[in-house]
Amino acid sequence: MFLYLSDLSRKDRRIVSKKYKIYFWNIITIAVFYALPVIQLVITYQTVVNVTGNQDICYYNFLCAHPLGVLSAFNNILSNVGHMLLGVLFLLIVLCRDILHRRSLDKKDICTMEYGVPKHFGLFYAMGVALMMEGVLSACYHVCPNYTNFQFDTSFMYMIAGLCMLKLYQTRHPDINASAYSAYASFAVVICLAVLGVVFGKNVWFWALFSIIHVVASLGLSTQIYYMGRFKIGKFYLERNLIKIQA
Repeated sequence: MFLYLSDLSRKDRRIVSKKYKIYFWNIITIAVFYALPVIQLVITYQTVVNVTGNQDICYYNFLCAHPLGVLSAFNNILSNVGHMLLGVLFLLIVLCRDILHRRSLDKKDICTMEYGVPKHFGLFYAMGVALMMEGVLSACYHVCPNYTNFQFDTSFMYMIAGLCMLKLYQTRHPDINASAYSAYASFAVVICLAVLGVVFGKNVWFWALFSIIHVVASLGLSTQIYYMGRFKIGKFYLERNLIKIQA
């Protein structure tokens, strides 16, 4: 008698799959509202550089910049096409696997129905979109690279890392579905901290406060994930949580 991971999945596959598709639609919305102002800003910067000749606005990567047309560093922008193409390729691979999985379910295939980890492709679609947007925003950063624009290049890196962690956790805990809204809200907090790091990056007190917040948040999140469903954060639950952890 063996216990498989699929035996631990008691929720309806269709319901869980719909919840994971929210990640895909949400990241498209985030990408549009984040990318459009960034594109407008860097186009304005590049126009100012071309009209005034003031290259102090975009002062990174001068030594390896190869201008073409109106773009001051075309080669750095072109290098990010690979991210976009890989994102498209990843989405196509996920789509093919999703179609094959649905056909297997329609045929009532015993291996698909009873064995293996339950497959939900919403997070994979979100990861593909995030990879494409990493290429777009990294290209935008390289249109006018400077210290204040650096978070354009890193924002979707945090998104990709967070989605990968969620996917790894979902693989081992198929019935535990983290809310897409809460997940993206936590990613927003990380990006806000990155922006604050750009603004107050030379302040020692900021890094001291950030280190404390990082340690406390890491401990709280790790405990919440490990004791999922048995651990609640709040002053009224503190004593009971300590008893559970000791047990």
